[in-house]
Amino acid sequence: MNAQVERRSFTVIDGNESSEREMRRYNALLEETVRQRTLELEQTNARLTESLRQLQATQAQLLFADRLATIGQLAAGLGHEINNPLAFIIGNLDYVQQQLVRTAGTSTPEEHQELLEALADARDGAERVRLIVRDLKVLSHPNDMERGPVDIVATLRGAVKVAAHELRDRARLVETLDAVAPVNGHTARLCQVFLNLLINAAHAISPGRAEQNEIRLSVRMCDAHRVVVEVSDTGCGIPPEHLDRIFNPFFTTKPVGVGTGLGLSVCHGIVTALGGEISVESEQGRGSTFRVHLPVYEADEPRARAEPSRAA
Repeated sequence: MNAQVERRSFTVIDGNESSEREMRRYNALLEETVRQRTLELEQTNARLTESLRQLQATQAQLLFADRLATIGQLAAGLGHEINNPLAFIIGNLDYVQQQLVRTAGTSTPEEHQELLEALADARDGAERVRLIVRDLKVLSHPNDMERGPVDIVATLRGAVKVAAHELRDRARLVETLDAVAPVNGHTARLCQVFLNLLINAAHAISPGRAEQNEIRLSVRMCDAHRVVVEVSDTGCGIPPEHLDRIFNPFFTTKPVGVGTGLGLSVCHGIVTALGGEISVESEQGRGSTFRVHLPVYEADEPRARAEPSRAA
């Protein structure tokens, strides 16, 4: 009888030890599985982080490439805009030099006044060149999307100066630029948006009939927290079937080799990244109106580094 009890006791002890060994083995297996899964998740997260970094770098390059493509498209007109003031700067300086040599300090009051006027004209021309170069510098700035207070009126005027040659032969530009609060944005990126919209408006109108067409540029407070900018034209308009696609990447109605289809897509990306909205209304044969809503800058909003408040 005692032998049977002992055998049963050993059996119970052996069973308990076996269960404990099985539990330890199961726990070790579970810990190893968790460790492997954790390692896999960390590796996956690292890959996703690197992919995000590459996508952000690619997006920044795409935005910059679009700006450079726009500048390239405008290069001939910008050269003309710069050459005109340079020509009369040089002409006036040559005139002043010749007159100074001729009179050798014996000029009459009338001749003296002419020299002063020639120098003033030369300075005005040099200032025009400086402003054109300044606006190009703002547009081509490749820095990140740093937000700060932006003088939207100054930014719009800078975009108009750069686009002036494209607009001149196609339509009269009518500006209604009310004084508005600074917006929370990025000067170069916003200049890129409005330059694209102005060029699109110009290209919707055939050249040679400027007196019959109009491009309107306006800015006003939409409410206490938003500013709205409108770019309207009296051009060909957008077909209804295209309205839902115009902000899609690479969609364009321009001939091959004329448009990349990135301009409006880039505009949409910049505006939405800044917390704004962009929309369009159009009637085929009567023109289009693009509206850009942007948030007003609040003084307590965080920003990485200070940004100039003017397009300078």
